[in-house]
Amino acid sequence: KGRLLDAVRPNRRQPVCGDIEQMPLAAASVELACSNLALPWVGRADLALQELNRVLARGGLLMFTTLGPDTLTELRAALGPDGAHAVHLFADMHDIGDQLVQCGFAEPVMDMEHIRLTFDSPQRLLTELRELGRNLHVQRFPGLRGRAWQAQLCQALQQELADPAQDGRLTLEFEIIYGHAFKPAPRVRVSPS
Repeated sequence: KGRLLDAVRPNRRQPVCGDIEQMPLAAASVELACSNLALPWVGRADLALQELNRVLARGGLLMFTTLGPDTLTELRAALGPDGAHAVHLFADMHDIGDQLVQCGFAEPVMDMEHIRLTFDSPQRLLTELRELGRNLHVQRFPGLRGRAWQAQLCQALQQELADPAQDGRLTLEFEIIYGHAFKPAPRVRVSPS
């Protein structure tokens, strides 16, 4: 059985699961690295970019998506004073482009778009945000909140985010950043003659 499949698919790839800041891959072992919304959820994106540069072969391509600073601005506003720390801050695409160059990538190309998502209820909105990732803000609330706080939160979200144009559905905007960059060949130093 295995030999027949190997003959039909001789270059079968094996998936790898690992920490983006310490990948279980050899240096210069991949030609293409794709990261879909992983960078917003790491403690330091520069470490993840350095690691991606390490595993890419010369001429390899990094393609990624991440979230920009205009993501969840309505949620911050709806939460009032608590909103400043309820969602961590996302990096601007220009800063990410600079980080790519600092980490050794060449020819970075960045683009972005705004996407508005709608939700049936505050509970569904909160569930989907929890599934997306955690809050990394250093000044976030350190403990657990009670049911009364959650009820107030749901009420505030319903009042602030309900869009009459969307039949009262709650709307949130996400800034999606798209980027790619190459790992260049090492520079050849020429000594003066």
